[in-house]
Amino acid sequence: MSTMSISELQRDLYNAEWDRTKLLARHDANMLYEHFEFEQQENPSFKFTFERDDDGRMTSCFWADMTSRKSYQNFGDVVVFDTTYNTNRYSLIFAPILGVNHHGQATLFGCAFLSDETTDSFKWLFKEWLKAMPARPPKMIITDQDLAMTKAIACALPNTFHRYCIWHILNKFSEKIGALPCKEHYDEFKKCIWSSESPEEFEARWADVVGKSKLSNNEWLQSIYKIRDRWILAYMKHIFSAHMTTNQKAEVSHSFFKNYVSQQNSLLDFVTRFDRALSLVRHNELDLDHKDVNEKPVLKTSWLMEKRMSEIYTRIIFYKFQEEIFQIGAYVVTIRHEDEHRCLWNVQRAEMEGSRCREVSIEKSSNLVSCSCKMFEFDGIPCRHMLAYLFRMQIRELPTQYILRRWTKIAKVGKVMDDLGSDGKEIFDSSVLVRRQSIFQFACKVIDDTILSEEGTQVLGEALQSAQKKIAVMRSSRKDGSASSIEVPISLGSQHSFKELLQVKAKGCGKRLKGGKEKAVKKSRKCNGCGRTTREKMVTFGDGDELSKITLGETFSNGMLLPDS
Repeated sequence: MSTMSISELQRDLYNAEWDRTKLLARHDANMLYEHFEFEQQENPSFKFTFERDDDGRMTSCFWADMTSRKSYQNFGDVVVFDTTYNTNRYSLIFAPILGVNHHGQATLFGCAFLSDETTDSFKWLFKEWLKAMPARPPKMIITDQDLAMTKAIACALPNTFHRYCIWHILNKFSEKIGALPCKEHYDEFKKCIWSSESPEEFEARWADVVGKSKLSNNEWLQSIYKIRDRWILAYMKHIFSAHMTTNQKAEVSHSFFKNYVSQQNSLLDFVTRFDRALSLVRHNELDLDHKDVNEKPVLKTSWLMEKRMSEIYTRIIFYKFQEEIFQIGAYVVTIRHEDEHRCLWNVQRAEMEGSRCREVSIEKSSNLVSCSCKMFEFDGIPCRHMLAYLFRMQIRELPTQYILRRWTKIAKVGKVMDDLGSDGKEIFDSSVLVRRQSIFQFACKVIDDTILSEEGTQVLGEALQSAQKKIAVMRSSRKDGSASSIEVPISLGSQHSFKELLQVKAKGCGKRLKGGKEKAVKKSRKCNGCGRTTREKMVTFGDGDELSKITLGETFSNGMLLPDS
C-alpha cells in the first residue's frame, strides 16, 4: 500500500469517526435515557431520573443501581460528596455520592450529571437521591466549602450534620496567611487542629498560636474560626464519621475512575466505561469478603475478646481494634469519683511523662461506658481506654452495644425492597468471585468424599473429563459468536425527544484563563546549532527591507508561509 493510500485511509477513518460523533451527539441524551430504561427493565430496582430545560435539552440526570442502593442501606450513615470535571465531551459536571463500606473502602451510593453548580441543581440532586435510597438520610455529609452546596444541604438534608473537609482548608494556609508565617507556624496550627480534644482546649491553643504568629487581623483565619464547629474535630467527635476527616476518598475515587474515562466520551460511552471501572471496585470488595470468610488474622494476645472480635469484625477493622486491645496493658485504671448516678475512672499510660489522662464514665442506670477521647463515638471502634476499664472489671467479651454492625462481616446481610414490595435483585450475585467460591466449596466436598476409594476417584475423574470437554465446546461456540449477549436497544428516533446537548461551562473545568502579560510573553525556540532564538536569526530578502524579513522558524508549505508553532 502506498504512502498516499495510507494517508487517504487515515483521513477517511477520521472523517467517518467525526460523522459518527456528530450523529450521536444529536441523540446522546436519548440514547442514555433508553440505556437506563433498559437497565430498569432488566432490574426494577435500578432508579434514574432526568431533568430538561424549556428548550427540551437535558440539564441533569441521576441514577443508582441495586448495589448502590443496598450499599446505602448498609453504610449510608456517613456520605462524602464532591464534583469532578472533564469526564465527557459536553463538560457536564459528574457528581458521585460516596460512602465507606465495612472494609474501609469507598463505596458508591449514586451518580449524577449536572449542567451547573447552583443551589437549585444540588437541591434537585439530593432530593432525587433521597427518594431513591431505601434508608433514612445520613447522619453526616462531608464536602468542601462550596456555598451553593452548603445552602442546598441545609434545605434538602436539614437533620444531617454538614462537615467541611479539613484537607481543603489546610491546603489553603500557605496562600492565605503567607509563605513565611506558614513555614514558621504551620506545625503549631496543625497540632492545635488535630490534637485538641475539647472546644475549650482548641480555642485556647488557637488564640495562642494566632497571637504568636501576629495574624490576629488575618481575615481568612477569622472566617474559618467562625465556622470552626464545621471542621474542627473537637466540636464534632461525638458524631459518628466512619473515621473520615476529609473527602479524600472522593478525590481518590475521582482519580481512579478518570483512568477509564476522558473528556471525549459521549454520555453513553462514559456510563459504559464508568460501569466497567465500578465492576472492578466491587469485585475487589467481594474479594475482601472472600478473605474474611476463608482467612484468619494472626492474633497478638491470648485474650478471649481479641479472638471473638477476629471472628466478628472484617479484617481491616479487626486490625484497628487489635491495635487498641494490644495497648491496654500499658494503662493504669484508677477510680476518680463515684455517686449514685455514675462512676468516673482515670485511665493513663504508665511510665510515660506528659501522657494525657483520659476519663472513662459509666452511667449506672444504663451501664453505658464512654471515654473522653470519643473514639468510639467518632470511629465506631472501642478505644484502648474503654477496653482497659473493661479488663479492670474482668469483662472478657465485648458487650454487643459496642459492636457496630456496619464494621462486621455480616454488614451486608439483608435485602432491599423495590417500589413494588418485592425483593431487590442484587447485581453482583452472579459475579465471578461468588461463583468461584461456590463451585470451589462444592468441588472440595466431592473430592473429600471420593478419594477414599479407587472406584470413586475413577468416577470423579471421568465426570471431570466429560465436563471439561463440554466447557471447551461452549467456549468455542462463544468465540464463533453463537453465544447470546445482552445488547442495549438504541433507537435514534427516541420518543423522549431530548434536543442536542450544548457545551456547558463549569467553574472547575477547562484551562486556566491567562492574563494579558502571560499572553504577551511567548517563549521563542532556540536553534540547536547556534543557540540563538528564531527572533534573532533573520533572513533578508531583496534589498533588506524590514518588511520582507522572516525567521528561520517559519516554513513554506504548498506555496503558503506558515508561522512558527
